[in-house]
Amino acid sequence: MIQSESIVSAYAPPFKLVAKYFIAAIVSFVLLNFLLLLNYSEIVGHHFNPKILSINHVATLGWITMIIFGAMFQLVPVVLETKLFSEKLAEIQFWIYLPGVIGLVYCFWVFDTGINMTFSAVLLNLAMFIFSFNIIITMKSVKKWNVTAWYLAAAIFYLIVTAIAGLLLAINLWTPYVKLDHLQYLNLHAHIAFIGWVSMVIMGVSFKLIPMFTLSHGFPLTNAKLAFWILNVGLLGISTIMHYKDTTFLYYIFTGLIVLGIIFFLLQIRIIFKNRIRKKYDIGIKFSVVAYLMLGLTTILGTFIAFVDYQNIINLTLIYGYMIIFGYISMLIVGQMYKIVPFLVWYHKYSSKVGLEPVPMLKDMFNEKFAQIEFYLMITAVFGSLYSLAFGSVIGVMISFSIMFISSVIFLFNMITIFRK
Repeated sequence: MIQSESIVSAYAPPFKLVAKYFIAAIVSFVLLNFLLLLNYSEIVGHHFNPKILSINHVATLGWITMIIFGAMFQLVPVVLETKLFSEKLAEIQFWIYLPGVIGLVYCFWVFDTGINMTFSAVLLNLAMFIFSFNIIITMKSVKKWNVTAWYLAAAIFYLIVTAIAGLLLAINLWTPYVKLDHLQYLNLHAHIAFIGWVSMVIMGVSFKLIPMFTLSHGFPLTNAKLAFWILNVGLLGISTIMHYKDTTFLYYIFTGLIVLGIIFFLLQIRIIFKNRIRKKYDIGIKFSVVAYLMLGLTTILGTFIAFVDYQNIINLTLIYGYMIIFGYISMLIVGQMYKIVPFLVWYHKYSSKVGLEPVPMLKDMFNEKFAQIEFYLMITAVFGSLYSLAFGSVIGVMISFSIMFISSVIFLFNMITIFRK
C-alpha cells in the first residue's frame, strides 16, 4: 500500500500524540468560524481591531500552527527516516502551547495589552522553542537531505523569528519602545509567519504528499529548488530592510523575489500534477487544487497591494487576509486532512487485523457526500465573503460566514466519524 510506505513507518511517533494536535486544531477551526459569524458586523475596516486580531490568532495559532505541529511530528520522522528526538517534549509542548493560545486570544479579545498578553506570548515562545529544538535535534541525525528537508529547516528558522517578533510586539503594546511604526512590524510579523513559516512547511510537504496522493513520478525538482533560494533571499531581504526608513526601491526588489519564488513553486506543483498517473481527483485533491489556485490569486493581490497605496481602499487588507487564511491555507489543510487522518486512524486501529477479521475500507472512514457538500460550501463562502467585503455588504458577509461555519461543522462531523471508527 503506497500510503503506508509513505506517511506511516516505524519511525513515526505514537498516533495519540499527533491526534491530540489535530483534534485541538479541528475544534479551533469550528471556533474560528463561529467567532467570525458572531462578530460579522465588526469584520470591516482596518485589520488592527481587537476582535479581528483575536480571531486572526485563533486561525493562525489554534488552527493552522496546531495542525502543522501535528503533521510535522508525524511526517518529519517518516520523510527523513529518523526517530523524533523526544516524544515527551512534544507532549510537554502541547500543554504549554494550549494555554498560551487561549491566553493570547482572550487578551486580544478584551484588548488587555498588559502583563497577561506578554505572559501568554512568553508561553507561546517557550512552546515554539521546544518544538524547534525537538525538530532541529531530530534533523541532525538525517544522513541524506532532500528538498522537503530544506523547506522544513527554513520553516523552523522563520517560526523562531515569528515567535520572537510576536513577543516583542506584545511587549511594545504594553510598554511602547519601538521607534518605527508598530503596524510596519506587525505586517512584517504576519508575512514572515505566512510565507516563511506556514508556506515553507506547505511547500516542502507538498513535494512529498502530492506526488504520493496522485501517483506522480519521474519529474525534475528544478523549480522547487529555485523557489527555495529565491523565496529565502526575498524573505531575508525584506526582513532586514523593514527595520529602516526610506527603503522603497529595495522593498520592491525583495517583494518581487518573493512573488517570483511563489511562481516557481506553483510551476513545480503544475509539473507534479501533469505527471500524475491517478487522473481522477478525489475529494482531498480537489480541495488542494483549489488551494493552489487561490495561492496564485492571493499572490496577484499581494503584488497589487505592495505597489499601490492600499490604505484608502476599503477592506483590502481584510480581503487579502481572508484569501490567505481561508482560500489558500484552510482549503489545503482540509484537503490534506481528508487524505491523512483516515489513513492514520485506519492504520492505527485496523492494520493488524487485516486478514483476521472484516475491516473497513479507507473510503468508508468518512461520509464522502458530506465532504463534497463541504467543498462546494467552502468555495461559495470564500468567494461570497470576498465579494461582500469588497462591496461592503454586511448581509453578504453574514451569509457567507454562515456558509463557512456550516462547512466547518461538516468537517468536524467527518473528522469525529473518522476518529470514532
